[in-house]
Amino acid sequence: MKPIFLELRHLKTLLALKETGSVSLAAKRVYLTQSALSHQIKLLEDQYGLPLFERKTQPLHFTAAGERLIQLANEIMPKVIEAERDLARVKQGDAGELRIAVECHTCFDWLMPAMDSFRKHWPLVELDIVSGFHTDAVGLLLSHRADWAVVQEVEENPGIVYKPLFSYEMVGLCAKDHPLAAKDIWQAEDFIDQTLITYPVPDDMLDLLRKVLHPKGINPTRRTSELTIAIIQLVASKRGIAALPFWAAKPYLDRGYIVARKITDQGLHSNLYAAFREADAQVAFVDDFYETVKAQSFSTLPELSVLEEN
Repeated sequence: MKPIFLELRHLKTLLALKETGSVSLAAKRVYLTQSALSHQIKLLEDQYGLPLFERKTQPLHFTAAGERLIQLANEIMPKVIEAERDLARVKQGDAGELRIAVECHTCFDWLMPAMDSFRKHWPLVELDIVSGFHTDAVGLLLSHRADWAVVQEVEENPGIVYKPLFSYEMVGLCAKDHPLAAKDIWQAEDFIDQTLITYPVPDDMLDLLRKVLHPKGINPTRRTSELTIAIIQLVASKRGIAALPFWAAKPYLDRGYIVARKITDQGLHSNLYAAFREADAQVAFVDDFYETVKAQSFSTLPELSVLEEN
């Protein structure tokens, strides 16, 4: 058999397996088919004569050999990424401005850590958040009032590039002693006589309304709040129910303040994309911010799914 030498792509694959705990999710992370990823790993295992992880565990359990290669990947890949950043700085310069606009109230839960990480690598890039919540973040890009945006939908806009960030599950939230706490899965009809607590945004930006309730003609009583913690407090005191991203609710679920339930049999899944001007697509720090946000999100947020490019 022709020797298989350890390559950077192998290390990237192993890190994806470690972070996702799943062959199928890791394959999407590194843009391979599941069979291609499995073949890649099998060649490595044949080369070393050792299994790298146990196939029938969930999440994947790495063997001692697999953990050693993971350790190597954790040592090498940051150095490779930093070297690539250095080359980009030499080619394009290391200064600029990146103004960020967001369409979701809970984005700051994961965006701020990513910004902190980015600043360490690009200290001369002026990084800022465009003040306030924006219902037309793409409009800010087109008018050059923002340079990078987090959006929920991909729209046809000449001059705008969209790249996938991740998919996540929205969960229904209620007090522990609320009648709906007895149900594992909430259907659209369960919302009819409830007070729904949401952020103060247009209905077409709320996936629960747009995807689940409005198609069935259901429009529950509404109460709004700007702050996630305020929504949680209202839910815990039985003033209503809510639907939030699992990552936003998890700290309060862990403390037992509220309970979470699946919305519809299929679950309610939402997507987030990065958007920026096509003219900036080749700017090194713009691309690196995208990669930083994506990597930071998958390493710190629970229950994310890979979102493929359209």
